[in-house]
Amino acid sequence: MTSIFEYRGLIANFVKRDISQKYVGSLLGLYWSVINPIITLVVYILVFGVFLKVRLPGDTDIWDFALYFAAGFLPWTAFQDSVMRAARSIIDNKNYIKKVPFPSEIFPLYVTLSECVNLLIGLVIFFVLYLILKGVPTIFILLLPLAILLQLMFTLSLAFFLSSGSVYFRDIPQMLGAIFMIWFWATPIAYTVNLIPAGFQWIVTWNPAYYMLTIYRDALFYGKIPALDILLPFGIFCIVLFSAGILFFKKTKRGFGELL
Repeated sequence: MTSIFEYRGLIANFVKRDISQKYVGSLLGLYWSVINPIITLVVYILVFGVFLKVRLPGDTDIWDFALYFAAGFLPWTAFQDSVMRAARSIIDNKNYIKKVPFPSEIFPLYVTLSECVNLLIGLVIFFVLYLILKGVPTIFILLLPLAILLQLMFTLSLAFFLSSGSVYFRDIPQMLGAIFMIWFWATPIAYTVNLIPAGFQWIVTWNPAYYMLTIYRDALFYGKIPALDILLPFGIFCIVLFSAGILFFKKTKRGFGELL
């Protein structure tokens, strides 16, 4: 990663270009990054909070459920979009890889950083909702940088594995839509863990997204320090997976020239 740091200026330019191109020709431009998640939030809150009457354990307030949902859904959306785009980052930039001599790790990295803008926008949306409904957040909001760092490590880990793997197995990007749909519903985002039958609640302990979103919810919604049995396993998992992702990418990128 040291060599990649030397290209930080180039990465920054790629990120700026990616953000600007995403909304080129659009009348509202970057505002769609705010409008789309708000509309999606409203739809989910209407379906689960109003029609299905999902509530937090021991709580009848729909707005508490709305904040609980937003604290998980907004980071999840940024995570999903980052991974799905990063999986195609090598294939979509094959012309650069063939002609320009710089580390190909730059491509999944800049896509992930570009999508991180949506994460920050999502967090701003949450802050506005929280200020309207609850007032000033607790001091534990200072844990957000840790939650963001862990999410970036987790996202980049998958980005390195999937972007490289997609060069060898082109069906990977097509499979991700279905995988993330299943993963979304297997993660307590639009519902709480207590709604899972007791005999199946152990499944969430094997779901890394559950740990990631629990850290966000503890900092954003519950106003407390994440429990060690959540923070420590997920932190170790991210470090190990991140290291493995980098090694995997370095070993497999040798074949990019022939396959692209």
